[in-house]
Amino acid sequence: MLTEPRHAVVQHRAHATDDRPRVSALRWSGAVSLGVFVLLAIIVATKASRSTDQSIDDSLNRFALRDTGVADFFKAVTNAGSPTVTLGLGLLVAVAFYVLRMRTSAYFAASSVIGAYAIAYVAKKGVDRHRPVWDAAHTISTESGASFPSGHATGTSALAAVLILAAVPLLVSPAARRAAATVLVLYVIVIAVSRPVLGVHFPTDVLAGAALGAGWTLLCASVLRPWGDRPSAG
Repeated sequence: MLTEPRHAVVQHRAHATDDRPRVSALRWSGAVSLGVFVLLAIIVATKASRSTDQSIDDSLNRFALRDTGVADFFKAVTNAGSPTVTLGLGLLVAVAFYVLRMRTSAYFAASSVIGAYAIAYVAKKGVDRHRPVWDAAHTISTESGASFPSGHATGTSALAAVLILAAVPLLVSPAARRAAATVLVLYVIVIAVSRPVLGVHFPTDVLAGAALGAGWTLLCASVLRPWGDRPSAG
């Protein structure tokens, strides 16, 4: 009967043991993030945050109307985080991983972006929150559909987390990895901030979306463990 060499068994066990702290950290971080999303959903559903949300939106609206350059900037960049864009990019990333024979990373990317949007869709139907309402003088941009959670924040946070966990580690230079991760985090922040500044979301919408996208992706990573994947042309 053929058996695996003892040194291979030891190495395999050591590798599995080394993964445990990372898996545990991802699992707990994901659970906490999703817990924040659920808590915000409850707060919004009970209308406990209505006055605070409206007060912040009013302040952001006044700020954007005073400085048209700010409004124009956020109008220009906000579409880079639309659900169509982030879902499409997420699926393209999954296909790219699959072509490179990084199958685990491909499944991780697809399950993260599709799952995050599926949960967001159910939450939008369940909470059924209206969008901020402005008169003609204070309207900067308009959107339709339910407000909670923000699809832009959900998609960008899920996509950024996928890339940080599965693609950025493939970069050779530590400086390049840090720069790429920083750019992705800034991408999420800019898109998330753009939504209440443009008056199409409440602050809790974008906070919940970011918590949902990141939390779901972290949980997917803790199950699928994409960090062991390496590209292969053959």
